[in-house]
Amino acid sequence: MTQGHHGSRLAEPYRGNTALMIPEQNKKYWYFNPEFAAIYESFYEGKYKETDILEKEALSAMLNHFPDAKRMLDVGCGTGHFTRWYAQLGYETVGLDISPIMLNVAIQLWHGPFYNAPAEKMPFDDQTFDVVSFVTCTEYMPDLHRVLREARRVGRQGIIIGLLNKWSLPTVRRKVQVLFGKNPFYATATFRSPNQIKGMCEELFGKDGFAFDWIGTAFPKFLNRRLARKPFASFVALAIKFTFSQKES
Repeated sequence: MTQGHHGSRLAEPYRGNTALMIPEQNKKYWYFNPEFAAIYESFYEGKYKETDILEKEALSAMLNHFPDAKRMLDVGCGTGHFTRWYAQLGYETVGLDISPIMLNVAIQLWHGPFYNAPAEKMPFDDQTFDVVSFVTCTEYMPDLHRVLREARRVGRQGIIIGLLNKWSLPTVRRKVQVLFGKNPFYATATFRSPNQIKGMCEELFGKDGFAFDWIGTAFPKFLNRRLARKPFASFVALAIKFTFSQKES
């Protein structure tokens, strides 16, 4: 295992801190708000329960591209909802998030390792993980090129992304809500499409450096779809499978 330029994979996991002082510049982000963190998990058991099931079906379809993967890094893990799910699927899973506020909740719900660090500078050795996952968090990563490059460094087989699709009716609604100051969860979000993510990967890894697949879900009810490679899906799961190792690249 080659040691990465951002430190050893033996970096200290997050243990919790209830006496945090949040920097003023971070207070505009909802995931640094303790009130939002406290209720975040309730969304998965309430109005978004069916959506959660659909999202996991789509992600599972993309995980099939990595049949021998064992080690999973869940970046932007928040309160650890999908981190716990990956662990239940049998992966040796690690969660990483920039917000200690969210991680304070995560460590109460699961005793696996969590790390408090930015996605642009992950505290792990090169190729520590088989797959690096991002579920509905790339929307809050303005320098996504740098994040994906870092995921390529620490990931051996590929990347899974759960995307809030730019070309969906719920995204249009969210943008309108933000314009009227009605939805703080998306005030700083940047929505992207599968083709935009693919284009970024081509710039970073080369057109021959990866295989790309995607599946959409949570369609408008009138389309009567569950999983499909069709536009207007609210949630899109992407698989980016590396076609050669970093040493070869």
